[in-house]
Amino acid sequence: MRSALTLLRRVLFWSHLTLGVAAGLVILLMSITGVLLGFERQTIAWLDGAPRVEVPAAGERQSIDALLAGADVAPAEVTSIALRADAAEPVTVRFRDRERGTLLLDPYRGGTVSPPTDSTGRKAMAALRRWHRWVGAEGGEWRERFKAVTGASNLAFLLIVLSGLWLWWPKRLTWTAVRNVLWFRRGLSPKARDFNWHNTIGFWSAIPLFFVVASGVFISYKWPGLWLDRVAGNAEERAAATEALASASEPAAGGTRRERTEPRSRDRVMDSASVVAPAHAPLQQFADAAMASVPAWQSLTITLPSVGDSVVSVAAAAGNTYRPDLRTTLRFDARTATPITTSGYDDLSVSRKIRAWVRFGHTGEVFGWTGQLVATLASLGGVFLVWTGLALSWRRLIAWWRRRRTPPPRVATQEPMAERTARAPQLVG
Repeated sequence: MRSALTLLRRVLFWSHLTLGVAAGLVILLMSITGVLLGFERQTIAWLDGAPRVEVPAAGERQSIDALLAGADVAPAEVTSIALRADAAEPVTVRFRDRERGTLLLDPYRGGTVSPPTDSTGRKAMAALRRWHRWVGAEGGEWRERFKAVTGASNLAFLLIVLSGLWLWWPKRLTWTAVRNVLWFRRGLSPKARDFNWHNTIGFWSAIPLFFVVASGVFISYKWPGLWLDRVAGNAEERAAATEALASASEPAAGGTRRERTEPRSRDRVMDSASVVAPAHAPLQQFADAAMASVPAWQSLTITLPSVGDSVVSVAAAAGNTYRPDLRTTLRFDARTATPITTSGYDDLSVSRKIRAWVRFGHTGEVFGWTGQLVATLASLGGVFLVWTGLALSWRRLIAWWRRRRTPPPRVATQEPMAERTARAPQLVG
């Protein structure tokens, strides 16, 4: 049993080291940019300022339909409209044409609200996101290539974190052994210091770092979500996931995957939306119904029906708008504004509950600024883990190289007795 555990530990150690060296620089880049992006929204607001409107004494908002008409925006061009309970927040309009920028409207006077002219914060955060996700690639084929690189590095990092938890566990579970890898020690040699830091930071950051990296894997790839749907989804989700996984594994003609031979759903929606615009009731009716259903709402996002659809959905968030368990989705008949279904977090399958936490769980925003701080510190821990890990690997390589170049010491051989006797001086009697 002990020999099997020793072998397992050796395999995990060399896997841990190999993955760390192979993906170390990319993981280091993602960790550094992750630290700098930890408070992205707050940084942008601090540097650029947030768009705000002046609230009149009456404080009466115009209807959504009047706002769109005043801005000369046709509802057919719009994909979603976001309202905030904060009286000074503008209304956000997003268009089906992704090339058009977001439009901000004054909910009281109508007309557009100009975003802050100084976009230093937005530009800086956009550049950091580009390096974090695509190693700085601007777009095109290189972006796809580097997306694959960061995705693979993220997956490698997850395996490194998991194997590191096993390797951290002392061989002998004594207080002295645990203390040596549980907290920082002073007066150590550079090698011992790096080892101590690697173990101590790894222990304290392992759990939050696991969730940050695991959510990053879900963001980088589709297959983790599909497998989760297949295992923990409802019947419809399991069937769709099984079909998607089968399609992804079967190459189509021309050496490409079958799923790539069809246009993406977003592209199909955009192409069709430019031809026919579905009719719907006044948009303010949907907002009023959602406000009445969720009195504690903090934000409403109205998603207009796409071509071939007859449903308007309204996502109403209460409290922290990034928490999926505080979000309610209401679906209405587009023409009559009659309620169809109301669903919340408890109505989701286990798979969808987990997936709902991924996006803003990655940044910690689901738990407010405290979660952001924990995620940022975990990323900072990743910086030191990679740095000390690479330093330890480099020292191991140098020691191995020196052993190979140093000749083995010469061992003196003992002469046979007959040869010593022959060379000894003869005594003359």
